Amino acid sequence: MSIQVLDCTLRDGGYINDWRFGRNTIASILDKLERAHIDIIECGFLTGMVQDEDCSLFGSVDAVERVLPKRRRESMYVAMIAIGEKELHPSELTPYDGTGMEGIRLTFHQDEIEQAVQWAQIIMEKGYKVFMQPVGTVFYTDIELLQLVEKMNRLQPYAFYIVDTLGSMYRNDVSHRFYLIDKNLREGIHLGFHAHNNLQLAFSNAQVLGKIQTKRTLILDSSVYGMGRGAGNLPTELITQYINKNIASRYDVTMVMDIYDEYIAAIRREHEWGYTVPYHIAASHVCHPNYAAYLINKQTLTMKDIEEIIQSIPEDYRVLYDKTLIEKLYNQFQSKKIDDTAAVEEIAESIRGRKLLLLAPGSSILTSHAAVSAFIEREKPYVIAVNFLDDRYPVDACFISNHKRMDVLGAEFQPGSHVRTILTSNIPEAASDSLYVDYDQYKNDDEMVADNAGLMLLNLLRRCGAQEAALAGFDGFQHRDSGNYYRDDLDFRIDETEIRERQERIRHQLGELSRQMKLTFLTPSVYAQEEQYV
Repeated sequence: MSIQVLDCTLRDGGYINDWRFGRNTIASILDKLERAHIDIIECGFLTGMVQDEDCSLFGSVDAVERVLPKRRRESMYVAMIAIGEKELHPSELTPYDGTGMEGIRLTFHQDEIEQAVQWAQIIMEKGYKVFMQPVGTVFYTDIELLQLVEKMNRLQPYAFYIVDTLGSMYRNDVSHRFYLIDKNLREGIHLGFHAHNNLQLAFSNAQVLGKIQTKRTLILDSSVYGMGRGAGNLPTELITQYINKNIASRYDVTMVMDIYDEYIAAIRREHEWGYTVPYHIAASHVCHPNYAAYLINKQTLTMKDIEEIIQSIPEDYRVLYDKTLIEKLYNQFQSKKIDDTAAVEEIAESIRGRKLLLLAPGSSILTSHAAVSAFIEREKPYVIAVNFLDDRYPVDACFISNHKRMDVLGAEFQPGSHVRTILTSNIPEAASDSLYVDYDQYKNDDEMVADNAGLMLLNLLRRCGAQEAALAGFDGFQHRDSGNYYRDDLDFRIDETEIRERQERIRHQLGELSRQMKLTFLTPSVYAQEEQYV
């Protein structure tokens, strides 16, 4: 067997940073991969969408060739056309000139096979080597896979791939499909393997294939440090080192590590990828990793909750991500309709005639402790903590809408405690003296911040007759990794683009609420208007 490595950092890795590597970085990564003697180097996507030159998204073959190393090149350079995703119609490709980018990777779904074959024929007529990559090979039955192989035999592309799109394949899954394809695929067609690492099996599965006896050339896809969305990909530095030690010493692994040190490490500090338990759950149920990512980003669910929601995804919807569907399933999971009239009346009675202070766990409740304590001493308010407790403040009640936080806080609510617990109906049964309010009734109409705990509590208090409230610890997210909360264990890494949008929407919702009740901020907050500070 001949084994080749195809590095897809600039293409598959680009899902992490929206392909914004920077033009100079793109050129440097390509040059270093060439110096590392990587056999095939994927430059990015070929797309009909207009992109700037700092992205590894290219509108033409000429645009790709402008970033290729200027010196003599030994590696093969390719780019991807993804049917249904930023695609560039092959009729727009300039013919291969024998010197530049040599190959086109064509990825397609099961209902796009005929279109893919037609496009491949056009690409091959223009002189390019074609790599045929069926998304989600695991979803093909043996018969369907053999039918596809027969189409490949007639097409005769340069390479045909096993694509573990969801990172859900075990070694037996991989080897079974390899043997099936190898024995039926026309001689001379290379066989590729594109692995994702949801089950941490990308490297071991690649080794399994590397030990199979065949006369066919095997192509293993990888990316530097496994850069790729979700759990990431097979790391280039691992597979090249393995080949060097066990098959033949061909690659300069130190050059690959230079790429990590100079470029990828900085991206890693800004964007997260790699193995997580939710991605494992998604792969175990053969689901697209974005479903797990959506549920993780909610920061309201336990691992058991996440698994239960993923299990509920219909099989026909698992391979392709459907944001509308996962939003619906999340809302259905959280929705537990109850009659909370008695609880609302009790809360209304508790707050009647008293000022209100709502405490959120932002870092300002420590930095502004003196000011908040002075307000409590002076005004004697009814104090409600939101999804946390801290003995530095006298708290009358704790409002919890977050199952994940309740799992942590549950032990702190002892029978007979002076702190009254107010729980939304999505929280499983807790202490018998807890007050339950209807989750759905206090959500907002903006899906992105629909179940923000602070907003839900304000909606509840408005129903209880509250005319005003003071807020402390409602800081917002000012730091990406840490420092947003008063306790480090509450912090989590956030996507900066999403959080800016989320904060703007929370600010809007607070603006709407301030038309109905007076809101004042005791501590610094990104949500406050100048006139709302005490």
